[in-house]
Amino acid sequence: MPEPYADTLATVAAGRTALVARLRTIAARVEALPLDTAAEVLVLLEPAAAVFERNAALERAPRDHG
Repeated sequence: MPEPYADTLATVAAGRTALVARLRTIAARVEALPLDTAAEVLVLLEPAAAVFERNAALERAPRDHG
């Protein structure tokens, strides 16, 4: 019988790898924009980035197993 969640880490890692690739593509596109347009895009992206940062911090936070 396979271990429960045996492939979870690989699945999460693959998802993060895909996300990083998407973010790099977005960053390259934003860099090519005129400064005022890039600033507007970054203002729109900031809330989503904050959510990612918050979720990453929660993943790293110690958990109470008691």
